[in-house]
Amino acid sequence: MRNGWVLLAGLSLVVGACGHVSGVERGAPAHGVGAECNTAAARIQALIAQGRLAEAEALIAESTAAGLISRPHATQLLTRIAQLNTKLGEIPARLQRAKDFPSQLKDHTLYQIEKMMADRDFSLATKAQLQEAAKLIKEQPRLMDKL
Repeated sequence: MRNGWVLLAGLSLVVGACGHVSGVERGAPAHGVGAECNTAAARIQALIAQGRLAEAEALIAESTAAGLISRPHATQLLTRIAQLNTKLGEIPARLQRAKDFPSQLKDHTLYQIEKMMADRDFSLATKAQLQEAAKLIKEQPRLMDKL
């Protein structure tokens, strides 16, 4: 009986040792977080940050169906993507009549406007106009309530 326990203990040590993989060190990803992420939520955030919104929407649908992200979190992400896809020209006409409305940005989405601000690209509009455009898109429900 004693030999059986020793054999069983030795076997479990061997099997346990075989299951361990030596420490593998991964290098930094080539393009930020990207596909190197281990979690669906982080991959979705990376896609949104890169402006790959259609891919992010598809991954949200797949991740929600697989139970990797919760439905409330998926709704939050989809709302943010919808907001980023909103063009300045799609906001209500009453808001477009605002003083100093940057009409040259009508065909640009919130994502494009925020990217211009981040890149400090003021070739189409001034910093103040870009900020106003972003504010009009982000806060349109609140601004409509004020009118």
